[in-house]
Amino acid sequence: MAGAMTADATSAHRRASAAGKLTAVVEVLAHEGSTSRIAEATGLATSTVHRILQELVELGWAREDGEHGYLLGPRLLALTGHRSDEGTIVRLAHPVLRALNEHTGIAVHFALRSGDTCVYVDKLDGLRPYRMRSRVGLAIPMHCTAIGKSVLAHTPESEVRALAARTGLPGMTPHTLTDLDRLLAELRAVRRREFAVDAEENELGIRCVGAPVFDHRGRPIGGISVSALVHEMGPRDVRRLAPVVAAAAGEITAALGGRVLD
Repeated sequence: MAGAMTADATSAHRRASAAGKLTAVVEVLAHEGSTSRIAEATGLATSTVHRILQELVELGWAREDGEHGYLLGPRLLALTGHRSDEGTIVRLAHPVLRALNEHTGIAVHFALRSGDTCVYVDKLDGLRPYRMRSRVGLAIPMHCTAIGKSVLAHTPESEVRALAARTGLPGMTPHTLTDLDRLLAELRAVRRREFAVDAEENELGIRCVGAPVFDHRGRPIGGISVSALVHEMGPRDVRRLAPVVAAAAGEITAALGGRVLD
């Protein structure tokens, strides 16, 4: 009997040890993706960390970031039902933004909703000789930007009306939709086609195509866009870029463990 108890205790210890290692790796993975740094932070051997990370990837609890590192996986994010902090969201989204930037060759933006505005949290410049005046940390209006309209298109109309009452829908350029009924009609069209266009509505000479990013509850938390000078992004370019941008936004939603309710 004593021998059986000893064997059971040893087995339980091993299971607890394995669970402890897994937990330690996941906790560090939330803010660090390098295998060597995770090993350093947890005190585990690099080979052990690598094995655990590979198992997490197979389970969908982690994913490779394309730069020999790892990120939290969609299944883990969905399971916890946790909205990551801004830094983690940016880290999870950045590989997708980079791929979109390399594919299109034009500026890419990622913004998260903050009250009645969206705030840029990541930006990648295009290959053109000019640079957009946008910057990380800049707050942008929602009614006249591709990202903002993407978010509002999936926001209850009552909330859009309340936002309009608070902000007054200021005219940023002669092209801005400042009439609420026209804006609501535009948002319904955005919702149907799954992308939004800013046609010099926020800044003269600039056209953008955007799509929304959703959290695990199906709520729009922000969006991404590609931007260029209007003479470099005509209607034909918009039609070509729209599905690419929408697909990238869908990838980010999936990476965050999000879902689309529509």
